Amino acid sequence: MSGELILLVEDDPEISGLIELYLRNQGFDVVLAGAGEEALTQFEKHSPALILLDINLDGMDGFTVCKEIREVSNVPIVFISCNKDSDDIVEGLKMGADDYITKPFDPEVMVARVQANLRRAPIFRRGAVPAKKDELRILAFDGLTVDLVNFQVHVDGIHVPLSAKEVQLLIFLARQPDQVFSLDELYQNIWGADSISDTRTVMVHISSLRKKLETPVAQFKYIHNIRGIGYKFNSYLPKI
Repeated sequence: MSGELILLVEDDPEISGLIELYLRNQGFDVVLAGAGEEALTQFEKHSPALILLDINLDGMDGFTVCKEIREVSNVPIVFISCNKDSDDIVEGLKMGADDYITKPFDPEVMVARVQANLRRAPIFRRGAVPAKKDELRILAFDGLTVDLVNFQVHVDGIHVPLSAKEVQLLIFLARQPDQVFSLDELYQNIWGADSISDTRTVMVHISSLRKKLETPVAQFKYIHNIRGIGYKFNSYLPKI
């Protein structure tokens, strides 16, 4: 993973310098931005592998930056928040952020979050296709199709735009129908960080995914909540 480029958007020079130091010590290249407008410029110029994005920026805030980037890219975005209990975190995840860290943070945990999100991101950035010619390329269920090559999802023939993490969650669950997974298990399999599981991240992404897959006649048809345990994909006979 050495040499991956990280765009760090942080307006506090001391925090920015600390994060940059730890990232560079792990072999990452780092581009800095101290404001939202500068972040968009640097994003267009450098095409980073991941963005660390502070929510509270002067001028254009992190939410707006995230929204602008999500219109054109599925690059992993990890929010940096000042308040662990803030509704800002949930709002950021709903807007398309993949994960978050809170201040003050352990720099090693921050690096672990970056590494975990990068490990799960390449197929969405580079559009990799299945390795074997005969490998399944379409998951098809009652009214739902998931294109495993282009990572596109259709419900009743209508394209449903999903974030990278939402597609990953759907594919993971749909490939193992009727198997119940806890929030911790989903975090570990999709975000890939065993020791820093964060159930709120998973809950927000699952909630958003379920709502996007809804139809007027079928609410929460595909992903079921097993109260107190976790979630499962409800199996249906594939279309022929």
